[in-house]
Formats: sequence, structure tokens, C-alpha cells
Amino acid sequence: MNFSRHCDLCENQITSLEKGLTCNLTNKKPDFNNTCSKITLDKKFQEKLEIANLELEIIRRNQKSTHLTFYSTIIIGFLLILLGYFFSDWNIHSLFLWSVKIGMIVAGFSFLGIAYSKLNKFRRENKKAELEKNKIDQVLKKYGIEYYPSFDFKEKIHGTQEVIVKVEFKNWTKRQTENPYKFDY
Repeated sequence: MNFSRHCDLCENQITSLEKGLTCNLTNKKPDFNNTCSKITLDKKFQEKLEIANLELEIIRRNQKSTHLTFYSTIIIGFLLILLGYFFSDWNIHSLFLWSVKIGMIVAGFSFLGIAYSKLNKFRRENKKAELEKNKIDQVLKKYGIEYYPSFDFKEKIHGTQEVIVKVEFKNWTKRQTENPYKFDY
């Protein structure tokens, strides 16, 4: 069983190079079957849950602009390749015109590479954020805790975005939490 997922959310977790992962209450390594009766979910849990959901929401909000950038960069790349190919006939005797022609084709392929790398980066970040959220959700499911996050994005000022994260809980000691987070684009 993967104890670290439970312990990562618990306030009683202690990690050291000598002992590794131990419980602050028992000073022993975690040892439980499905759930820990001594788990203390508080600030650490709340912060990890809010940040994981916020990161996923930010990525999803940027999905349209990422895809727009991808498609526009692809179009520009193909146009450069076609323009380079049809720039002038192939019987050119000028070295300058050949270098312009080849330069346009190379630039077109560079745009295609940039488009792919941007889309690939978005997919990696999305997968990582979903994985992190799912890890937390799996642990909370075992404890019967459900939550419903909502996000209030404030006006962006000088590249800094403030977001109020509200989370309503079901079957947890707190009914609702609300915390502000700031991040830079």
C-alpha cells in the first residue's frame, strides 16, 4: 500500500534521511490497512487540495489560447514552407535567392517544431496536474470526504493574478474554506 499519499496530506508526517517516512504520533513507520485512524487533515491537506485544483483550473482556462497558438503557428509554418518552395523557379542562378528560398523553408519547419513543442508542453502540464489531483481524490475517497471547488479570478495586475479559491466539503470537520492565491503568468 502507498502510505505516502495518505501521509503527504497529514499534519503528523515526519520525513528524515535516517528513518524515512514516520508518524509524529507513534514515531514509527506508517502501518495501516486501508485508512489511518490517526490521520489529521488540516492546513497542509487544505493547501495541497486547493493548489492542485487551482493548477488544473488554470491549465484548463489556457486551453483555448494554447490551441489557438498551436493552429496559428502551424498555418504560419506551412505558409512559409509553401512560399519558400514557390518563391521563384528552381532554375535560379543567384546564391542570394537560393538562400532566401531555403531560409523560408527552414523557418517554416522551425514554426512547425515550435507549434508541436507548445502543444506537447500543454499536454504534459495538464497530465501532471490531473495526476496530482487524482492522487488526492483517491485518498479522500477512502475517507469519504467529498469537495466542490470554485474559483474567483480577480483582475490581472502587472502580470500577477489573484484567485480566491473556495472549497465546500462534505464529511469533513470544516464545511467551507476560502483562501487567496497569487501567481504570475
